[in-house]
Amino acid sequence: MSILRLGSFSWREKVVLITGASEGIGASFAKLIGERGAKLSLTALAGAGFQTETSPSRLITAGDITCAETRLAIVERTLNQFNRIDVLINNAAVGQFGLPSEADTEVAKRLFDINVFSALALTQLVVPQMRARKSGLIVTMGSVGGKVSLPWAAMYSASKWATHCLDDALRRELHGTGIRVVKVCPGIVDTKFRSHALAGRVPGQVERIRRVVSADAVAKAVVRGCECGRRTIFIPKIGFVFTSLDFFAPRVMDWYLRSKF
Repeated sequence: MSILRLGSFSWREKVVLITGASEGIGASFAKLIGERGAKLSLTALAGAGFQTETSPSRLITAGDITCAETRLAIVERTLNQFNRIDVLINNAAVGQFGLPSEADTEVAKRLFDINVFSALALTQLVVPQMRARKSGLIVTMGSVGGKVSLPWAAMYSASKWATHCLDDALRRELHGTGIRVVKVCPGIVDTKFRSHALAGRVPGQVERIRRVVSADAVAKAVVRGCECGRRTIFIPKIGFVFTSLDFFAPRVMDWYLRSKF
């Protein structure tokens, strides 16, 4: 069984499937991992910002991953061109701002379809061929907001809590198969995430928070974490302190979050 040893992982010649790859963290992943010699299968919604040029080491599939036919096409095209999928990075996600007493539940259904169910369905398509080879890596982009419930983004937090739950369950299911599962918990990242939200606006107090990280910094932290055998990656590292505060001093966290909306 070719189980990856900690610290032994290399991206060179790996076939890496990345969702939400047109901009932000997904685009940073593609650039950094490509520079490390990986073969890339990239997918995102069709748009002006998504380069469609393909090459022997780069496959592009534009489409909506909430569509089952699109997910199947992504996997089949990747296997047809590269014969395998070594790494799946479930990066595609959207936001929804709004208090739980006001959140539009119909919008939330779309949110969960993108953030949770599509990622799970794509994982289910990829896992069988990883099991057959007894090797693979699944990286799921969660959020600090999936560890601490953010009142102004209640449904987004709920979707990331669900993502973390499925990630932990998958890691336990796949123990001993040679497939690693890595959970990523970013804080506030400097991308167009807020402008792409399905509904609502972030409160002004939150918008003024300056402790943010770049998409490139997130990609670098995840790439290093995967290479070192980490199973949970917080970026920035203060995110771990933040989530610990919610566990050890929930009243303090309640006070802090109330001050932001």
